[in-house]
Amino acid sequence: MKSNVAEKTAEYFKLIMLAAAYLACIFSPPSVYALQPPPPPLDIEQLEILVSRAEVIVVANVKQVKETEGIIEATLCVEKLLKGEISGKTMEIRETYKTADFPSATLKPENRNDGASIVRSVAGPSTYRGKYEKGLRIIALLEKDEKADKYKPLGSGTYNEHLCEFIIENGGVKPLYFRFAQDVSRYTDNEKCFVCLIKKLIRHIAE
Repeated sequence: MKSNVAEKTAEYFKLIMLAAAYLACIFSPPSVYALQPPPPPLDIEQLEILVSRAEVIVVANVKQVKETEGIIEATLCVEKLLKGEISGKTMEIRETYKTADFPSATLKPENRNDGASIVRSVAGPSTYRGKYEKGLRIIALLEKDEKADKYKPLGSGTYNEHLCEFIIENGGVKPLYFRFAQDVSRYTDNEKCFVCLIKKLIRHIAE
């Protein structure tokens, strides 16, 4: 009788340990991929470099959006052309990005003598891409995608560069994936102030 109780207790304990190991594998941070830190806060010096790299800079609103696996396309209605040349009042955006993949990782919990292992799926990082919704107003620093003959924001498709699409919201401007440094954030509470800053940097680069 005592032997049966001891065996059942041992079996329950084993099941509890298995469940604990399984939960630990699910909720512990993935070791296959390190978390990608965001780019550093964007300061005026770096913003000037990005402004100089941009072929076209616009204030625009999103007119149409189409998204498929790994590709997002948008039509922008240009309100203000701050830098570069375009034909007409609309322009086409095309971004390609890597979606999060799910490779399998085989993990062997400690204190297991039966050779059993747990297969765990973990997500890799996605690359940066812009945000596009019909009616959304944005300020974008763009470069030409020669293969598609369309434009994309600087930093699109990367893991660690500043994505140069800025959302106009509640009269101010906000970035995606990173923060503005203090010397830039003083201009971001007001759309006109931020546009004036970009124009000032364009003039400074041309001197």
